[in-house]
Amino acid sequence: MKTWKIALLGLGTVGSGVMAILHTHAERIRKQTGARFEVVGILVRDLQKPRKIEVNQSLLTTEIEAIWHREPDIVIDAMGGLDPTLGFIEEAIRRKCHVVSANKEMLAAYGRHLHQLAEEQNVSLLYEASVGGGIPILNTLSQQLNANRVTRVFGILNGTTNYILTKMEEEGLSYEEALRQAQDLGFAEADPTADVEGYDAFNKIQIIAHLCFGGHMQALTSERTGITSVSAEEIELYGKLGYRIKLLAAAERRGAAYGLRVVPTLVPYSHPLAGVKNEFNAVFVTGDVVGDLLFTGKGAGALPTGSAIVEDILNAVRGNTFTPDRETYAAQEDSGNAEERTEAAEARAALFTLSKQAGDPAKFRLLSFLSSEAGFLHSVDTLESEQSVHVAAILSGADTHVLQAFADHLNADLRLRAVLDDSLAAASREADVTFHL
Repeated sequence: MKTWKIALLGLGTVGSGVMAILHTHAERIRKQTGARFEVVGILVRDLQKPRKIEVNQSLLTTEIEAIWHREPDIVIDAMGGLDPTLGFIEEAIRRKCHVVSANKEMLAAYGRHLHQLAEEQNVSLLYEASVGGGIPILNTLSQQLNANRVTRVFGILNGTTNYILTKMEEEGLSYEEALRQAQDLGFAEADPTADVEGYDAFNKIQIIAHLCFGGHMQALTSERTGITSVSAEEIELYGKLGYRIKLLAAAERRGAAYGLRVVPTLVPYSHPLAGVKNEFNAVFVTGDVVGDLLFTGKGAGALPTGSAIVEDILNAVRGNTFTPDRETYAAQEDSGNAEERTEAAEARAALFTLSKQAGDPAKFRLLSFLSSEAGFLHSVDTLESEQSVHVAAILSGADTHVLQAFADHLNADLRLRAVLDDSLAAASREADVTFHL
């Protein structure tokens, strides 16, 4: 029975989860693979730091050369960051080690480069744990949907922001209060910027897009907006209109290119994503053959992420690797024009905030504008706070420049949101047909 030697880079939350699973599930893993796994070295920054898990102290080292001296077969990246991690992973691949990584920042920036190195050295590069914790989304995209052309992937890819938005809605907390609660529970870092500004989710959707669309397509558009601007008033108003705000990440094929987006999005209560709460993640995949698939689960944590890493270890010894889509897409339509048409037809949520000093005349002028000149109006509602009047509208075919110009005319603040609701397009088309009849 072959013994595979493993080197672990990092022994924080993720690394501790990996060690725990390799210990508690050693017998099951042996039966599943017909092989043994031995951790021969663990790279850490501080030998004296208290650990969440007990390990043999002889395994610990602060020197990468000590790791290479132990000649591992598989290197696990549980460190994160770019420097010095990227150099360590490049060296591991050159030494013909299989690599398993949870490092979304590195893979988003250097995934293509690392795939090329791994292909040249004929080793596996696997990174399920970099997206969605224990949700097997990347293995599904790479291994299980080869007969499909994936056209769209979207979902909730950050548990911290989902937790904050859930608490703001269900408990009436302010953004600041919900963030502090998430930090107290360990869902948010002391510096939450990567999560709340959308960088974490954007890295993850980039990784997904690379697998789905490969190196032959380029990102036509990219947009990233976090949740720091989401207010209690708009959560309440859009709730009255039947929508819940989620930070959604999306990658969608558009002709011979694709678009990337991470933005706060209105999701109707009837949509499955609306029911995904707290720290849970969820991903929708649309294939041209299989249709829509939904995956959901815990998006972070020692055991969910550790589980994904261990599954990748087993896949590596079976000879599996992630392979980005290799199909070359023909430019069936002008991508720029396609983008313009998509933007023009897309439903938008518009939140206007007026000073109470403007009075009812300004509110009535705004409501008249929304019902007659702003586009196809699906729904509208108002809410008064101590100093302001808030007007929320769901529109199709709206020109955002016209909306902004009218907001400026009224000295109102305007905040636009994306809307995930296919029924709106059908409603506007039906109304257009009825009007012309």
